Amino acid sequence: MQNGSRTALGYNLKNEAFTAMLALAHLPQQLPESARHLPAVLARQIESSRWHDRYRFFPEVRQFAADTDCTAVATAALYERRMLPRTRLRRHARELRRAHAPALPHDQALHPLAVMVYWDDGAEPQAPPRGHKQDAVVCCNVLYTLLLADTDTGRETDSVGRATLDLVHDHLASGRYLSGTRYYPSPYAFLHVASRLCRLSPICAERLGTRLNHACDVADPPRTPLDLALLITAAENLGQTRRQGRCRDGLAAMQLPDGSWPAQPYFRLGRRPVYFGSAHLTTLFALRALHP
Repeated sequence: MQNGSRTALGYNLKNEAFTAMLALAHLPQQLPESARHLPAVLARQIESSRWHDRYRFFPEVRQFAADTDCTAVATAALYERRMLPRTRLRRHARELRRAHAPALPHDQALHPLAVMVYWDDGAEPQAPPRGHKQDAVVCCNVLYTLLLADTDTGRETDSVGRATLDLVHDHLASGRYLSGTRYYPSPYAFLHVASRLCRLSPICAERLGTRLNHACDVADPPRTPLDLALLITAAENLGQTRRQGRCRDGLAAMQLPDGSWPAQPYFRLGRRPVYFGSAHLTTLFALRALHP
């Protein structure tokens, strides 16, 4: 897991904003007095990565283009924390929809009209093209934000939303989720974000719920704390109760003497063997799993 300063990539990997976005997204709404300053601190770091209606992974690296994953997670986290007005949420949602794949893509690996990881539209002249890529976990995060923006308009069934949900469904039904995705190496990362869609949207619950419940039900409880926390939360989102007590006991037993849980890779830089994770991030997911 890369946690150092500079690498052959030429910039400081430690100075990334995506961890702050995830932290704000999964912090409990009710915080103790000693932690009530955290949302504002995280929001400032997130805002430092904003480029117009998009968000970047590395705030200070202009040659690294903004992406839909960061934009979706940041936007939803700020909105659900009441730090972003609904007008801006909808503006970001419109921008996310613009990142859809062509209706007739030349690349057969692309799912037509489903949202891609990068806009790749030349809007950021200092950033080289990243290419047309799709990732099922990223699609879940984007779809979550689109649903938040459109809960009162019915837009969740528009062509981009339907195509993105189709991609998520195909990834689950095919069993490809077991091998992880380009940006998320663990299958439990997919189960977790897909379960959030089911909790948020009846349409997603109807489309994904049966297979997702089965996938969580037959999964062997992971031996690593982050994956176990993600599975527990996924099962919770789906309303499962079987094994939850035993899994939570197992997760609690993994806690270190200082009160944290050990670091584990959560996301990575595409196909590069550069992984991101931290004890803070694992601990956040663990606490969410133990105290839903």
